Order: sequence, then C-alpha cells, then structure tokens
Amino acid sequence: MAQRRFGSTDSTGRKLDVIGAYLTMYQRALNNTSFRTLYIDGFAGTGEIPLSEHKDGLFDEDVQTIISGSASRALDVEPPFSRNFFIDKRKKCVDALKIKFRDNPNAEFMTHIVGDANEQIQKICAAEQWRSQRGVVLLDPFGSQVHWQTIEAVAATEALDLWYLFPAGLSVFRQISSDGTVDATHAPSLTRLLGTEEWKNAFLKPSKQADLFGAPMSHEKIVTPESAAQYMIERLGNVFKGGVMKEMIPLGKHAYPSYYLLFAWGNASPKAKALANRLSKAAVKATDRKHGRIV
Repeated sequence: MAQRRFGSTDSTGRKLDVIGAYLTMYQRALNNTSFRTLYIDGFAGTGEIPLSEHKDGLFDEDVQTIISGSASRALDVEPPFSRNFFIDKRKKCVDALKIKFRDNPNAEFMTHIVGDANEQIQKICAAEQWRSQRGVVLLDPFGSQVHWQTIEAVAATEALDLWYLFPAGLSVFRQISSDGTVDATHAPSLTRLLGTEEWKNAFLKPSKQADLFGAPMSHEKIVTPESAAQYMIERLGNVFKGGVMKEMIPLGKHAYPSYYLLFAWGNASPKAKALANRLSKAAVKATDRKHGRIV
C-alpha cells in the first residue's frame, strides 16, 4: 500500500525508538510474572513509515527512508505480548498490516480491528479482566482524534501504561488565533481533547472587559505548545493513579513542536510505580543516546 512520506528520523524515528525500547524492557520485566500482557495500538497504520528526510532544515525530495512502524516494533518484541490489538479506521491499512505480518512468528497473537480508536479502545478497556492482565497502549494520532473519555477508560483499568503523542502544537496552539479568538468549530474539539472547558482559563487571558455598549470581552492568547503539554500532564495526573512522567519529549520540525510524547501509568502499587518510572526513563535515555543527544 503506497503511503505519503512524512516525518523525519529526528522526530518520528525518535518517537518510535522510545516506544520500541519501552516495549522491549516492559516485556522482559514482566516475563517471569503470572500476568498476560496486551499491546493496544490505536492508530496502527501499515507497519512501516516512509520518512521524508530533513538535513540541516532542508527538504530533500530524492531521499526516502522506510522505517518500522509501531506495529512492527511491537511484534518484534521478545518475549512476545500475549495479544496485540492493531486498530485503524482505514481498512486499507489494516489489510496491508495483515499481509505484511502474515508470516511473522507472532502473527497468532494479532487481532486486527477496523474502526475508530476511541470506540474500540473503550470497548477493550471495558470488556477485559484486568486483575490478571497488564499492558501498554499507544495513541499516536495525526491530530485531535483522541477523546478524553478514551484516556479516562485506559486509566480506569489501573493496569495499562499509556504512551500518548499529544498534539500540543498542531491541535491546541494552532487552533487558537494570535489575537485570542477561537473558531466556533475548534472550541468543541479542544474540549473533547482535553476533557474540560477549563482550558479557556488556562490558555486565554482576558484583555478587555465587556463594556456598556455591548462590545464583547476580548482575550489574549497565552498558551504555548509547551504549556499545553504541561496542562495535559496535569490532566493525566488527575486520572492515572500510578503516575505521569514529568519529562515531555518535543517532536516536530518547526520552531513550535507539533507534538509532545507523554507517558502515564495506571497501576498504583509501589512496585508497579517504580517499574514504570524506571523503564520509561531508561527508554528515553537509551533513545537520546542513540540520536546523539546529551544524556
């Protein structure tokens, strides 16, 4: 299946390396326990990503690199997850995923679902018995597709870890005009994304009160991609009993990051909290070292 090129090794590649490293560490850590493990990918794609490379900030039409997507990295983990749920609303992507991995040794552990990630993940969270299961969820949307109710459903299991590519720049910062106005179609989207209308108080500051002649109150835009990501971290902390990684991984090629990769975990037991915290930091550190960042 032909795909348009997007992303770069420094952004998309870095994100996927963090996810892959964490999944590997996670499975090794839980290998000698009695838990069945699940991996849930809400935007699974085709299993591979044709990157657009950027060198020194310049786009090179002649350079193309195909890297393994999240589904591929999850299936390569040893020991394998007990089950892998690969979800995508595009049937062509799911069909391509089936074909690509039909001969994979871990193909028997795959479940393919064509559907909306929010609906399907909420169904899985409600249907599974979590006392004997643990798992990892990846939400890697193109924009503001993830609804807050889905985040709540994942957290409510108290058994799932969540990696979330939060569109802080793309779907928050850019949806609010520089003069502080918010389009009528964007406001409901921001509320679905963040789960509250309180974002208005966090992202906007009144700059002029309404006057006696009916002139409306005006606002000043104070949100940045970084502050939007920090706001989401606080929101995640309200529902994930285990904890939230304080580090935010900025991703994107522009001056304002389009996304931040965030991590939260639902299991509040001291042992689980310590493990999730240790593994997430180790995955980020290993990836930063691979990409030549100071660690």
